[in-house]
Amino acid sequence: MREPTVPAVPPAAPSAAPPDTAADGRDVGTTAWQLLCDPWLLLAIAGLLGVLLTAGALLPQLPGQLQDEPAAADRWLTATAEAFGAAGPWLRSLGLFDVLHSPAFRVLLVAAFFVLLVQSANAILFAVRFRQLPAALDQSSQPGGEPVPVSLPVRVLRWRAAFPAAPLAVAAEVEAETAAWAARIDRRTVRVRPAVAPAPESTPAPDSVLEERLLGQRGVLEVLLRPLLPIAMILILAAMWWNSVAGRQFLPSPLLPAERASEPVLGVTFEYELLYPRANSVGPVVSVAVNGERRQFPLEERVRATVNGVAINAQPGPPGLLVHTIDDSAQLARPGQASPVAALGLGFPSPGSEETLVLPQQGVGLRIIRQDNGTAPAADDSFVVEVIQGDRDEPVQRFTVGRSQVERVATPFGEIPLGFVPMPMMQVQANTSPGLWLVLPAVVLALAGLWGFRRRPAFLLAQSGPWPVERSVLVIQTDRPDALASVRRRHAEQTAASEEQEQAA
Repeated sequence: MREPTVPAVPPAAPSAAPPDTAADGRDVGTTAWQLLCDPWLLLAIAGLLGVLLTAGALLPQLPGQLQDEPAAADRWLTATAEAFGAAGPWLRSLGLFDVLHSPAFRVLLVAAFFVLLVQSANAILFAVRFRQLPAALDQSSQPGGEPVPVSLPVRVLRWRAAFPAAPLAVAAEVEAETAAWAARIDRRTVRVRPAVAPAPESTPAPDSVLEERLLGQRGVLEVLLRPLLPIAMILILAAMWWNSVAGRQFLPSPLLPAERASEPVLGVTFEYELLYPRANSVGPVVSVAVNGERRQFPLEERVRATVNGVAINAQPGPPGLLVHTIDDSAQLARPGQASPVAALGLGFPSPGSEETLVLPQQGVGLRIIRQDNGTAPAADDSFVVEVIQGDRDEPVQRFTVGRSQVERVATPFGEIPLGFVPMPMMQVQANTSPGLWLVLPAVVLALAGLWGFRRRPAFLLAQSGPWPVERSVLVIQTDRPDALASVRRRHAEQTAASEEQEQAA
């Protein structure tokens, strides 16, 4: 990679005040590489990914069991988009109702992965070459006054000037300036070929000259740790991609009491079981079977578990109502249900929701309406039950259910005792995250990589050698503009003092 430099002046006449910087020509490859290494590009891509993931967390997402059913998935997406009004079609076109499988999400993942690969390679290249800088102190292929090769994938400033002092004195001054910020300084005295420069005819040209060199460095450990941060981010992206491609989610509708739901690909079956530990009492549990392994969880605020490698989440949902016969006789059915059962679970997603069940043998129907009691917890809501016989529009009986209770329902053939047990619907979810284990090593690497950014690595390489007549030539190469500015101020002071002495003489 070509480096922006301060142009060196001709060897025969070091300039007293060359400019600090100059833009040399850059090819397209170098410009593209620098663009890909720009942290702002990565931040922009990460920001877009963050927006998509946030949308996925806030908006309803396509249930995983519909991924293999295009018709059902299309119906779900259409209904969900309609629920958001005019914004619905726009949200759907952006894939925000199925973020992890949307083209935009995967394109951004690939783009972020590629940028991180480039930045990791750049950080590793910088670390390797930064560690190799001490070898430049022993380089003797260049003549005196010429900068030794320094190749780093960062901006390197080069400056050269003549000092009215001996090389050792100039090197000592630069070392004193560098010691203010460098954690380590190495010194060498190297024999090199003399520079091509005019010399008095009476003075024979020496075969070699001694050049003083010093290298100040800071952040040698940090530069080795910095590549770990983009590598950690690559692992996180790999986990996200793996989960997007191979992960599976099962999100059925909230389960009613005594209802079950299955997903054959994951091999998961949820069942909202009703246990009867004693007479006229119900003990609800969530039964989960995953590929032959079965576990039961009592009804709690939230259930988080892993069964046979599948993550399980369950929590109480909207209010529900279990209606059952006291003698366990099969007398209850939904409208159109062929075979009566002894117990039926009903769900009421919102206040005002209505459900209907019938006693077909008695010709009686029950209309049950959820009633909002005005309190924050939905579990406090009650249910109004209306008993309708035959073709009558007006109910022959009405009562309210607010807790577990038994009511005697009037029928043309006498009263039938029925049990009413308020109990919530159960929201369940099963999912696999095959790349989740990559997060732990990624966090460890990220913490180590962040430590490498606690201070900025820096270097200054100085060469001080003899220059005719009775002067020294100083060559500075550094990535610290302030360090170069400090040396240049010292050069200006010495040059001004020397000129004053000459004028006084």
